[in-house]
Amino acid sequence: MNGYTQVDTAVVGDGLIGLSTAVQLERRGISTAVIGGPAEGQASHAAVGMLTPACEYDPWMPGEFYDLLKAGLDHYPRFLEELGLAPEEVGHRPTDFTLLDLAEREESLRERIGWMEKLGITCDWLGRAEVCEREPALTPVAFHGAIRIGNEAVVNPRALLGALRAGTGVPLLGGGLVRVADDGARFRLTTGEGDDVVAERVVLAAGAWSGTVGRMFDLDVPVCPVKGQIIRLSGEPGLIDSVIFMPSGGCGSVVERSPGEYVVGTSEEYLRPTADNTAGVIGAILHRLCTVIPAAAEWRIEETWSGFRPMTSDELPVLDLVHDDRIVVATGHHRNGVLLAPVTGRVVADLLEGTDPGLDLSRFAHGRPLRPHTRFATKY
Repeated sequence: MNGYTQVDTAVVGDGLIGLSTAVQLERRGISTAVIGGPAEGQASHAAVGMLTPACEYDPWMPGEFYDLLKAGLDHYPRFLEELGLAPEEVGHRPTDFTLLDLAEREESLRERIGWMEKLGITCDWLGRAEVCEREPALTPVAFHGAIRIGNEAVVNPRALLGALRAGTGVPLLGGGLVRVADDGARFRLTTGEGDDVVAERVVLAAGAWSGTVGRMFDLDVPVCPVKGQIIRLSGEPGLIDSVIFMPSGGCGSVVERSPGEYVVGTSEEYLRPTADNTAGVIGAILHRLCTVIPAAAEWRIEETWSGFRPMTSDELPVLDLVHDDRIVVATGHHRNGVLLAPVTGRVVADLLEGTDPGLDLSRFAHGRPLRPHTRFATKY
């Protein structure tokens, strides 16, 4: 054995969800250790970093989910302040989103305005000319119009992940979780590097690997890994004045992460479990980018990568206290792990302390009825 650690709570998962939870628990005086898993394909490192309840919510989803998304957006400034981080250190900034009604789509997005306004979302419909006035780099032949959405935000997930890892005072153990023993009062968790962690309670926040980890605790955690491929390019700074969001295929987006640094994605792939990049997907993402922003044809490709989002079949997270109140399951955030990480950490801490999180979590219960996963086609 390499080491032995005894804590109140062990967090399994060292992505943004797990680390945000660990930080929140430590702030409340709950001793914590974090057990990390494989770095390759981790969603937190792969994500673009859009904080947009308006673009990620659909009216077929329960209203409680929009409430959670909005709470995630609203909690970010306080979260960063509590960590002693200036927003610019992690690329956090408010921004508009331009939700493009692409010409390649058959149905219009204009009807979305109605339910957005009912939810209090700041939004306006823009015709082609108005879009081009706001975003001159976009070509009008690629879209019918757009919904301009205000009061959203972006963050740099890699910078935030690095800040959390550097700033947290909790033990961070590598090697993944390989064995669990439970005597009814405490769990003994053994890592792949031979470390042992003994804890009264556990937070399961292992992202796309939560199903595998859950089985070690005799829990069924029905998440599947959904692959997304991303491209980072460099080009002329300031070509876009907002995040360009394109709800087609796997939902395309263009974010200027820093001046002249553009992050573009993405795909939704259900049957390719390797963290690689493929010609067909990367080619399709670049084709859509250059169709919408012709000047992007001259941008230089700096990096490509991929990662796995944890998705339940109803596309809602699992946030629940289970197993005789000894385990909190916090996973299945799908496309919204970055947006929901800080508020999830707060909610998990509330659940462990037995306090009211101020949100209705009933739709995110572990063990809720779920249909079988039915998405097997790649979208990009």
